[in-house]
Amino acid sequence: MMFGNLMIPGLIAVGVFLVSLICTCVILNLAPILGLVKSPTNRCSHVMPTPRGGGVSFVVSSLIAFSILYFSGSISGPVIPVILAGGTLIAALGFWDDLHNVPVRYRLVAQAAIVAASVYALSPLPALEFWGFNLNVSWFTWGIATFALIWWLNLYNFMDGIDGLAGGEATSILVAATLLISLKTASFEATEQILMLLLTVALLGFMALNWPPAKIFMGDVGSTYLGYMLGMLALTSLCSGSLNLWVWLIIPAVFWVDATFTLLRRMIRRDCWYQAHQSHAYQRLSRFLEETRPGSHTRHRAHRKVSLGMLCINIGWLFPLSVVALYWPAWGLLTVAAAWTPLVLLAASCGAGKPGNIEQRHQKHSKNVEFQEGVSLEV
Repeated sequence: MMFGNLMIPGLIAVGVFLVSLICTCVILNLAPILGLVKSPTNRCSHVMPTPRGGGVSFVVSSLIAFSILYFSGSISGPVIPVILAGGTLIAALGFWDDLHNVPVRYRLVAQAAIVAASVYALSPLPALEFWGFNLNVSWFTWGIATFALIWWLNLYNFMDGIDGLAGGEATSILVAATLLISLKTASFEATEQILMLLLTVALLGFMALNWPPAKIFMGDVGSTYLGYMLGMLALTSLCSGSLNLWVWLIIPAVFWVDATFTLLRRMIRRDCWYQAHQSHAYQRLSRFLEETRPGSHTRHRAHRKVSLGMLCINIGWLFPLSVVALYWPAWGLLTVAAAWTPLVLLAASCGAGKPGNIEQRHQKHSKNVEFQEGVSLEV
């Protein structure tokens, strides 16, 4: 059963927003007690100790809303119990990481298990189609979907580096996907649309305190939860046929390209790819804007400009191309290439994946230490 009266979803949306906003304020005040205040380091983009873990607000508010609607019979579908269980586990893992810094290998194993089980629960998955060739091998599509979702989940965590960027990207992706589904189905009643809208409203409650200058960060609990939810909602829309694969390669292309380009270049350079760094295109662009206009609020202005620039790209470039991919999927690969090419060039021009001055000094210091240790051992 879907919503026929707009008053009910409207009231629920207001409630979700208020719960998210109130939870954000509560976490902001409890962060010092819980040990959730993040001190600035050479490898982060803020200069003042700032509370993190604010993602708990939209995690809690969205999961409560999903649960109420599902158990009341207002929405249905196999994806609901899957994302309730998987989202809770991913968020719990992220929150534990915020508190105790879980080693990467353990975190990846846990994420892989949760994602693999979630993707399997949505089986059978739709066939992969390329140039009229239909690849319908269940284990292969399951493997591809699992790998893509694990990468997307961690990618989203990597891209949560400046005020408002990750929250703004998720909001624009969710709104764009909701509109595209409505263009395809001529309604706002699909289960995935309702989930997307509620998650958007929950995000807005958090974004009220995360937009530059941010008073609180979402932390791993928020970024990994968003990555998981966006991936599962994308997979749900693929299974239902409301959106196609090309659309989901285009809408979040800013994050796809920046994170993937940066990772590949760092791997080619043999850098430690999973360590914190400041070599993403958005980070380098933000630092460039800081250096060109120094002042007391330079960092906040730079973060705001980069986040707004990302939204402009999403609205003015990627959304129109996603509409093309939606209506003419035969041209999907060409449309993806058109969407990605300028972003790849932008990432390259920003020097994405190359170490900045801070990282170069760190690497030089490490080499000097190794050299001195070697000399002392020889002596």
